[in-house]
Amino acid sequence: MAKEEKQVKLHILGDLIADIGMRLQKFPVQARDIHRLSYMEVGPGGACNVAIMAARFGVEVGALGEVGDDGFGLVVREGLRREGVNVENFLVSPDAHTPVAGVIVDEASEPGYLGYPGSLQHRSLLPQWHSAIQSGDAFFADGWAEYPESPALALAGFEAARAAGVTTFFDPGPGNPEMDNSWHLEAIAMSNVVLMNRREALRLTGLEDDEAVVQALQKIGAELILLKRGEQGLLAARDDERVQAPGLDVEAKDATGAGDSVAGAMIYGVLHGLPLETLAMLGNATGAAKVQNIGTGHNMPTLQQIAVVMQHNGADPAAHLPQT
Repeated sequence: MAKEEKQVKLHILGDLIADIGMRLQKFPVQARDIHRLSYMEVGPGGACNVAIMAARFGVEVGALGEVGDDGFGLVVREGLRREGVNVENFLVSPDAHTPVAGVIVDEASEPGYLGYPGSLQHRSLLPQWHSAIQSGDAFFADGWAEYPESPALALAGFEAARAAGVTTFFDPGPGNPEMDNSWHLEAIAMSNVVLMNRREALRLTGLEDDEAVVQALQKIGAELILLKRGEQGLLAARDDERVQAPGLDVEAKDATGAGDSVAGAMIYGVLHGLPLETLAMLGNATGAAKVQNIGTGHNMPTLQQIAVVMQHNGADPAAHLPQT
């Protein structure tokens, strides 16, 4: 049975952006082409996806960051508020512009990305963010750095969390190719829980073998590792324990945000002390539920959708999901 529910607090720092999601028939898109879109939506994106997914699991989530006083900023903060995410420490700067990602997905579920960096003004850890992080139970940041100051901001968040004994979560993601992403190794060293896919693992460790990757990350300092292996499922590792959760048979429509959904599930599971095998199944089923939904933000999977995936694959939802 699932463990008795308890109130927890998660703070997510940075990469709280707007997404413009679009779906077209096929790439490439050339200048002067005219394409009909089968889907288009504007909503919260980036690390907002993790915040929304964790909130759907019943975690009390607070967003730490900044948006501009523009239409995209309104979409982000009101979208988070709609999902039950606390935005009292979320700054709205009149002279700033909110970062935006344009996510274009074709009928084969392959995405392309268009990024607008915006012009956020607060690029160091503010005192109110420091205090909020240290008052919580968990802290999450990802590896996207929009500005040269972004790595130092994220690392300061990890330092504050570690000093207060707060459980830390890090997902490096692909990183910004225009920046030096070596800071990801510093973040891993300060993280209790690390999530990444095989491509990211190869970039950070230079290794392809899953077990070798796990051992390398443990040597850096990670305690719990979740290696996302796409259609092959995932590998969860802690100390000498290994659990492999095989891929689940679902109709994949859009993989965008699937890793974020897994992160939200892991935050819930770790904070509620779920065993490694249960964590692996929970993350696997959550990612599988997400790829069936087109879009990000408000299109993160519901607990009911995750339960259906579990039931279809012989798992008991009651042993994995919050009981309401």
